[in-house]
Amino acid sequence: MKHNIFFTVIISAAFIMASCKKDDSVKVSNNIVDGNWKISYYYDKDHDETSSYADMSFTFNDNGNVIVASGTSSYSGTWSTGNDDSKEKFYITFSSPTSLVEISDDWIIDSQSKSIIELSDDSDNGTELLTFEKM
Repeated sequence: MKHNIFFTVIISAAFIMASCKKDDSVKVSNNIVDGNWKISYYYDKDHDETSSYADMSFTFNDNGNVIVASGTSSYSGTWSTGNDDSKEKFYITFSSPTSLVEISDDWIIDSQSKSIIELSDDSDNGTELLTFEKM
């Protein structure tokens, strides 16, 4: 009888914990469309490339478009969130310029809040890290 109660408690606790799992993709979708963002860190396989994005401001619209202002130039791309291989993902795509094409990828959402989103991509060529911070 004690074993039945114990197993019932364990199963109930597991069910409660599973139903309370946070959905990072929903939070990222809600947070990213609020305000302008900058790249505060970008590590590409073997070196820091953050300075290449110092003058860029990213505006993520709720329709899936992203606008990047850089000096007097403006570029557009797309973004979305989803789940792939049981990992929450942030997808971002640009067709130009080269610096933005470089960050086009399916990024794993490592952590996020209303003011910072930390992403990573572990490819065969090395690890990439990308951090967006609210301006």
